[in-house]
Amino acid sequence: MITSEDLNPLVLSAFTKEITWLEASTHYSLDEFIETFFHTRELTQENLKSLTDEQVAFSSPAYSLWSISESITHLIHTQGFYHNKLLNISTSQLPHLVEAARGFGEGAKQNIPVKDLRVGLDAATERIRVVIEQTRNSHDSEKTELNPAFGVCNYKTWVLLMLAHELDHLRQIVAMRRQARINS
Repeated sequence: MITSEDLNPLVLSAFTKEITWLEASTHYSLDEFIETFFHTRELTQENLKSLTDEQVAFSSPAYSLWSISESITHLIHTQGFYHNKLLNISTSQLPHLVEAARGFGEGAKQNIPVKDLRVGLDAATERIRVVIEQTRNSHDSEKTELNPAFGVCNYKTWVLLMLAHELDHLRQIVAMRRQARINS
């Protein structure tokens, strides 16, 4: 697993275009990116524990962060984008998702009950686990595609981007969790 001390600077360097996302994806093995993604997802799931519906709905005008409800529903929705990207760049016969994000910020919903967020995130985690298990050994590491936002991407790059996205929203969730607990 990649430590946050190593992952954060790598993601930042790709995000700020010091290096490309493709280059960033060469710094660790595919297995390390996958293991770190699932560990990060577990942390996301852990942050939902013991919260109330009011806490996951909390948003503050003092912070420009989404509520926990918005972050989780966005993660679930946008995971369909990565699901389809992993299928596109591999030789899997799994079906694509019809509803998948096409732009930034899609799928965020306010005031979703915490129980529904947990169920949705658990289901999304299982879906992406199946996709990764079915594609991790059936992709051509040399096969790439050009994405207007992220540049040239291969399979490992898409896994890194999914991980970076999860990590970004986990930070927001942790911050909003603290604020929601202070304000409840």
